[in-house]
Amino acid sequence: MKLLGYEVIEQDCGPALYERVRRDHPFVVFNLSSVYGWEKTNLVPAVLEIAGVRYTGSGMLGLSLARNYTRLFPLFLNSGIRVPPFHIIETRDSARLKGLHYPLRLYRDWEKYTIFLRNDNELSRILKKLPAHEKILLLNPTMGKRVSLFIFDNMPFLSTPGYSYLAPAQKAYRILEAKGLARFDFIQGSQPVLVRVEIAPDPLDEELLHEAALAGWDAGHLLQLLVEHAGNDL
Repeated sequence: MKLLGYEVIEQDCGPALYERVRRDHPFVVFNLSSVYGWEKTNLVPAVLEIAGVRYTGSGMLGLSLARNYTRLFPLFLNSGIRVPPFHIIETRDSARLKGLHYPLRLYRDWEKYTIFLRNDNELSRILKKLPAHEKILLLNPTMGKRVSLFIFDNMPFLSTPGYSYLAPAQKAYRILEAKGLARFDFIQGSQPVLVRVEIAPDPLDEELLHEAALAGWDAGHLLQLLVEHAGNDL
């Protein structure tokens, strides 16, 4: 960023974030907390908005909903977006565990990593370790070639995907009230299946940089764009 003419001041997300931002009043906050952090980083945009500064990436609602899988997948499904088959159960609801088809991936709200399950025994062993009555999402993985699509300010970014991919990605982007850059992964097909949403992707992601290079962009050009468009909707 220094090469682009900006003075860069690194800040952590500690209790004094609000005071420091109010004191320094930066031109823009390049928010990487939600890219490289996870716990409570959905609250950082709220602090920045209260402080009255522009920032890159999505706000509190989008970051929160994207990590609340037991709400996110039903919301997508009810909005007409194709997603893999899934079940939402409570950890002690043994009646809902019958007749499940494996393999499964177990998603816990606010947890970054999923758990791959191959049979009933593995599922039962994991559930016993979790708090009682916690809602979890059990998802049947969809096999096939994966297609990644980056959306920037609700428009396709660095690629021209077919409508069958673009339409559900844009709808998901709007549902999340996403801002700036987001990534959507689909399983390829005549009716693509949305399998992953990354609402705070790494701006220096290898795949993103590769697509940028094909379009004649370097990393500096990409970062400059993100800074210039930060907070356009505020």
